[in-house]
Amino acid sequence: MILDTPVGNIMTEDVIVIEAGDELRDIVSTFNNHGIRHAPVTQRGKLVGMLSWIDLKRLPVSDGDGMMTSNGKIVASELMSHDPVTVQVDDTLEQVAEIFTENDFHAVPVMEGTRVVGIVSTTDVIKFFLYNTP
Repeated sequence: MILDTPVGNIMTEDVIVIEAGDELRDIVSTFNNHGIRHAPVTQRGKLVGMLSWIDLKRLPVSDGDGMMTSNGKIVASELMSHDPVTVQVDDTLEQVAEIFTENDFHAVPVMEGTRVVGIVSTTDVIKFFLYNTP
């Protein structure tokens, strides 16, 4: 059955990962240069959060010199959603679809154990159904 398809079959494998200490200017550049809307955030190789283009758009406009906080430049760990929901590479399309319908986000990191191996978005799910159903 189509809902039993493993997430690993539809995920984006060449996932762009942001480091927790990456500065806002670099994050925006990464999102723009790679045409992405979501990225897992890691610290020393461990998944610690998720960052979306919507998170970045919620920020006030910069003065052109980079946005500042009292501690210096804004970094990914200040912007990300902490403790992100994840799926395992062998979880099913049905499981990830349920996650998306029950939550207010549109992408989740795909894990193999504790290692980020991909990302799956609502767009991936829609494209799969569009091209794989009679």
